[in-house]
Amino acid sequence: MVFEWLKSIFRRKVKEPVKPVVKHRKKIRRLVKLGKVRKVEKRKVLVSELMTRKIISVSPSSTLDKVADLFLSKNISGAPVLDRKFFIGEISKTDILNLLKKDTLEGLTEDERSMLSKIKVSDVMKKPICIYQHETIEEAEKKMDKFKIKRLLVLDKRKNLVGIITRTDLLRGKSKEEIKQKVFTKVDEMVTILEKEGKKTFKELSTKLNVPESLIEEWCKVLEEHGLVEVEYPVVGNPSVKIKAKL
Repeated sequence: MVFEWLKSIFRRKVKEPVKPVVKHRKKIRRLVKLGKVRKVEKRKVLVSELMTRKIISVSPSSTLDKVADLFLSKNISGAPVLDRKFFIGEISKTDILNLLKKDTLEGLTEDERSMLSKIKVSDVMKKPICIYQHETIEEAEKKMDKFKIKRLLVLDKRKNLVGIITRTDLLRGKSKEEIKQKVFTKVDEMVTILEKEGKKTFKELSTKLNVPESLIEEWCKVLEEHGLVEVEYPVVGNPSVKIKAKL
């Protein structure tokens, strides 16, 4: 037993040949997680970003001849009515023109001025159509189209008058492509009206399409250059346009 024990101690250990370690390169599988493509939402432009903050107002006691002069000198088509800083109404150039039965405030006669001097703003002012400054310009445009107006008075959360936004202001918030599309659509509507209803004055088209007469005239000139319409400028009265007859 002792011998076996000693033998086990002094026995020369034979080392087993070391097997070369072959490292297998693990294949790394790259997993690409496919998520839903998020649509980049177009940032909505608020009324407060485009509105005019400088407000030109009139008093309810002002006479219409003075208001007409103000509209011409400031090149504006309407103004809010303020009484001791309280917002009580609105008056527009159209309100005065309807009384005069004219198309422009320029060149008023003495009789016309005399008539307007006897009428106060409070006699013709209307309840204004307003929008809040935190609303979007899309909402403002819808409201203008609905009521067929060219401007909105802007209120803050406390319903204080803080500005005015017009159709011209809205155009500044749109891309060029949107503006082009809008113009093409309006021109197409105008041509359709002329084809169906015949000759129309610039004023009639302006009312139907809810755009300024100056734009109607510009569009008609372009269409006339391309031989699509005929424009007539009478000595007295509003210019008119009709589809050009085919020869």
